[in-house]
Amino acid sequence: MLGQAAVRERPTSTRTDVEAYLADHGIHTVIAAFADYPGVVRGKRVPTAHFLKSLETGPAFCKAVLGWDVQGGLLTDIPWASFDSGYPDFYARPDLTSLRLAPWHEGTAFVLSDLYTEHGEIVAAAPRLVLKRVIESVVAAGYRPKVGAELEFYLTDDERRPVYDDVQCYSVEHGTRVEGVLGDVRAALHKAGVEVEAAGTEYGPAQAEITLAYGDALEVADTTVFFKSAVREIARAHGLRATFMAKPLEAESGNGFHLHQSLWTPDGENNVFADAGDLALSYIAGLLETAGEFQLMAAPTVNSYKRIRKQSFAPTNATWGVDNRTAATRAFLGLGSASRIEQRTGAADANPYLLIAANLAGGLLGITGGLQAPAPVGFDASDLDAPALPRSLREAVELFSRSELARDTFGADFHHAYSSLGKHELAAWDLAVTDWERDRYFDLA
Repeated sequence: MLGQAAVRERPTSTRTDVEAYLADHGIHTVIAAFADYPGVVRGKRVPTAHFLKSLETGPAFCKAVLGWDVQGGLLTDIPWASFDSGYPDFYARPDLTSLRLAPWHEGTAFVLSDLYTEHGEIVAAAPRLVLKRVIESVVAAGYRPKVGAELEFYLTDDERRPVYDDVQCYSVEHGTRVEGVLGDVRAALHKAGVEVEAAGTEYGPAQAEITLAYGDALEVADTTVFFKSAVREIARAHGLRATFMAKPLEAESGNGFHLHQSLWTPDGENNVFADAGDLALSYIAGLLETAGEFQLMAAPTVNSYKRIRKQSFAPTNATWGVDNRTAATRAFLGLGSASRIEQRTGAADANPYLLIAANLAGGLLGITGGLQAPAPVGFDASDLDAPALPRSLREAVELFSRSELARDTFGADFHHAYSSLGKHELAAWDLAVTDWERDRYFDLA
């Protein structure tokens, strides 16, 4: 197991401080990375000396990085990424505030980047910039957004079989069976300066959940991207696989991405949801109002919708309740600084930047529009006659692609590209021949 060293201070964003930090930690390689639309971490390993020389530009990447699917299949109607354009470069300029150690690799650090064109213009349609713009809107309205992420995942062998077969949620003994991986994840994150609140088994065989500490929205998004990569790589070092696929096992619990959120005063000292007043209720109303139109950003794949079933802890409609896990929005209000709202519509395969952006934008819309929340639900919310959430990728793509609100909120270029990705995923699914079809029809049709 990786040693539990004290949390290391991260450098400031000055070149001198960064250079000293990398030297002090014996860093010979920096992974300069970013997340594409499906949330896959893309990047290059850059020798430290060259990384320091190229801070102003960062490494170059073909513009296809914002014009392909999760497996690198090219989309056909992305203006900046096409054969007609010749596929020129983007540049991944590192955001030094995100620089941290990658302790599962010897002598390696990790930094997240913003994309720029060959003319030095920032790429506003990139996922990290989509979130940045939403955060700027929240700040302009007089608030500081903070969030906390809870993600579920399965640990399997190379044949995709869970490490153990039974369901033992919160079991300490079953937690011990996967502690080799979970312990190394916690230790690596600790050494990288990422605070973990808790880790444990969940409601599926060899399913785990790790809760990351609450903090400023962009930093938590960066941390979550880093975290998912760490979990997968550390699991592989143990000869296992970790999957954040939303529904990897047909008969078992799906993997969720539950996002806790609240708004604070600009100095970050006071939680404005603390008194459970009208502002928090309007924020909830905004989440409910936009849940359907923005669902593609919370559940982006065909598989995402396989986890949405009644009495599955994955919400089926736009409802809210006080500490009610059957509702889309679970509220903890009147708790002082711990007051927050948990949105449960996200699947673990969501891009963290886009899921957080969708939530903050929806909540802000509720506040600026003075929306009124319906009465909270104190029973199984799936039994309520309330606006249904999309139950398929097809429905989610249709809602998002024709949503003027999504286009105006997140930008026309992003809206077009992300709609195209959703339609591309649907087309791939429509052509797929599955094992289920072969088992059902091969001999009898």
